[in-house]
Amino acid sequence: MEQDYQQWFLSKDNQSVRTYKQLMNQSIEMISNYYETIEKPYHHWELEDRFEHFNDEMTFKENGRAFAELKKSIEQLVLRHSLHISHTGAMAHLHCPPAIPALVAEVFITALNQSMDSWDQSPIATYIEDAVIKECVKQIGYEETASGVFTSGGTQSNYMGMLLARNDYCKRKLKANVQEEGLPPEANKLRIFCSEKAHFTVQQSAAQLGLGMNAVIPVKTNERYEMCMDDLCAKVELSKESGELPMAIVATIGTTDFGSIDSLHDIHQLAATYDMWVHADAAYGGGLLFSKANRHLVQELKLADSITIDFHKWFYQPISCGAFFVKAETAFQHIQLYADYLNPEEDEHLHLVNRSIQTTKRFDALKVWLTFQMMGTSAFGKLIDQTIQNARQLAGYLQENSMVKVMNEPMMNAVVFKYQCKRLAKSAENQKYIENKINTMIQQQLYEKGTYIIAKTKVNQEACLKVTMLNPMIELENLKQLIKEVIQLGNELEQKEEALRECATIS
Repeated sequence: MEQDYQQWFLSKDNQSVRTYKQLMNQSIEMISNYYETIEKPYHHWELEDRFEHFNDEMTFKENGRAFAELKKSIEQLVLRHSLHISHTGAMAHLHCPPAIPALVAEVFITALNQSMDSWDQSPIATYIEDAVIKECVKQIGYEETASGVFTSGGTQSNYMGMLLARNDYCKRKLKANVQEEGLPPEANKLRIFCSEKAHFTVQQSAAQLGLGMNAVIPVKTNERYEMCMDDLCAKVELSKESGELPMAIVATIGTTDFGSIDSLHDIHQLAATYDMWVHADAAYGGGLLFSKANRHLVQELKLADSITIDFHKWFYQPISCGAFFVKAETAFQHIQLYADYLNPEEDEHLHLVNRSIQTTKRFDALKVWLTFQMMGTSAFGKLIDQTIQNARQLAGYLQENSMVKVMNEPMMNAVVFKYQCKRLAKSAENQKYIENKINTMIQQQLYEKGTYIIAKTKVNQEACLKVTMLNPMIELENLKQLIKEVIQLGNELEQKEEALRECATIS
């Protein structure tokens, strides 16, 4: 029996096009209904309660089923129990509501399925990505000799920054070609410096690059959680005097919890003195490049040798979508390899694999391009500033309430705070233990309730709550209601804790 393959692949065949339209239209209808009817950001589901049903749905069947039969499973499993990130109650992480133009672009990206490694697999897509990179380079303030490439996000971009820094140092200072020869004997002396609040991927990258996590020297932060320059200078000098090889400094342009921005001006000056590479992790803070009122916070970004920017954070792009930039395109020589079948060295075409540690890569530049083409930089900048204003309003509101303590003056759109117990424990240590326990439970119970999704973190060993307001549609009334629920839950948990202590005393 002849197989009918047209129904599975998009082509000029009438049946193929008809099937694609039907499935896409049904999917759009399902998504639209979901957004129109959803009442809270999360519907909690104990997987154990329905494990048998879940496992049955996950099993690959010998014979396929019509999409109409699967709609119920998609609605009840996938849609119902996913995190509704576009809901104004979803405020936990650097996890953005995707912009509609980017969602439209995703349709083209998946249907065209371009592979961004070699020009012949992505002819126009290659030049669109390059053009978007050049536009970003211009916004950063780099010269025309700069370059970049799209990545899967901050983890990959930070890794590339450390990879280039390592290989560049080894070539210039140790006369070693790491690509060809491997790490030189002195590699165990290489050191990277970053804030104690820097992203964990700095240490992760060092481990993956064969330097070890101990090669990363954490630097103290000041009261604003920015890298302390006095401590940085002292640690770089001590490292040098100890016979170590300081190779790079990572400046964080927007810490995950506080949005704090390290001083690139001061870091650049110190790095120049010791001939070190400067990498700027602007995965979070890169969006400020388009801000009208706050762009000055990232005006020094152009001083970095390499930069991480995540478009799937403050640029409202569907996951995953990031980029890595270098001040000098020649830096990519440290990762370039040529394959006759893919990117022969003599080929005149632009092959983006020459800038990347990935081979196969999506055409993600299209969604960034379409977003800015439809929104414009002016509207986008106002959107960025609105989220910062929301954070400042929340911080001001919290400071008026004795039941909570604000842990930071927001630099961007994240606010860290904690519920403060009314009833004092017998000791400061016990008080801290109780407050840590209650704040942790507040976050957990809010999540299970599903009305507000916020994050938990720690500040100086104190359990805290964090809201990250990437969603510009959040209003002050939403935030006031959240705080009302936090305080109500805190009071209830505190009363239960008090009752438990009384029972223990009686016993």
